[in-house]
Amino acid sequence: MQREIKDNCVVFEENGEVFNAGWARQSVFEYNSDMSRTSGKHGESDCYFINNGEVSLYLSVENYGMEFAIKIAVADLKRGGVISDCVIKKFVLFKNELPESGSKGELLYTDKRIQLQLTNTTDGRFLKCDYIDFGGLKNLYFNITLKKINGESLNELAPFERDRKYFYLKRFVPKFIASGVIRVGGLEYSLNENNTRAYFDWTRFSKPRKHNYQRLSADCIIDSKRFSLCLASRVGDNRYGNENCFFIGGKLEKLSQINVKGTNGRLDRPWYFTAGISAVDITFKPFTVKGEPMAAVMDKTTVVFGRLYGQIKRVDYDNPLILDNAQAHMIFTEF
Repeated sequence: MQREIKDNCVVFEENGEVFNAGWARQSVFEYNSDMSRTSGKHGESDCYFINNGEVSLYLSVENYGMEFAIKIAVADLKRGGVISDCVIKKFVLFKNELPESGSKGELLYTDKRIQLQLTNTTDGRFLKCDYIDFGGLKNLYFNITLKKINGESLNELAPFERDRKYFYLKRFVPKFIASGVIRVGGLEYSLNENNTRAYFDWTRFSKPRKHNYQRLSADCIIDSKRFSLCLASRVGDNRYGNENCFFIGGKLEKLSQINVKGTNGRLDRPWYFTAGISAVDITFKPFTVKGEPMAAVMDKTTVVFGRLYGQIKRVDYDNPLILDNAQAHMIFTEF
């Protein structure tokens, strides 16, 4: 049975084992990487997804052991084009530290092709990037301000069955609005707070084996309210909590086990998500351009853009939440 954690607690006991597995509506899990006692590699990722209905920006910055990666994709949802690229640095001598605090800290990275600056503040985030020959085609520039708004978040802490010193800690935070500009080659996209939303996906882990992870997400407006979705595959022992949930008007509604059916890895075909007696009945249909899926491939990560069709029944509501034609995306990655 899933366990909701309502009070602040540390992630690790003194012996390094996971202290209190479960899920929460706020950031209650106090993470200190120095308290981890695993012998395996530690991983961390900060991922942003920004969307205004016309353009989507995916940005992920990742550390895994001695490897550092930056992954960026820009999708033009009106014209149907996707450009993506990534920077992979193996065996880095000095680790590029990601901010641990949600209210302060900064990442600065520069090489011959890219300058990236991510700054955390008490009110939000600043994201700035100059990328030469992005995707081998065009230059990319963006300067974006993310502003925090009120709302809940999904926080999950899971150990692993055979060794509770291994852990998986996730925060899915769909409570930002965005303003700024994105330029790719000769195209320019203006972002304003009235129609541009952003979520932040924060992950810290140390695992005994690799996982093929997939997540269906959405962040759009339905019936004049903001709707955000997170349906993800299992990582670790998630008997006490998983990532499956949705948000409507800033309020989190938890979901349990989701049944997922794909089509043998074909990215151009629909995916089906069901639970209970029609409690969840969703179909994700990828956008296609000339018969090919609208997808960004960045090393071991693929993002597929598309739409949702179907419905979710809400507790204590007579009518279900209708998702027909809602913009969404699926993320496939190995870590």
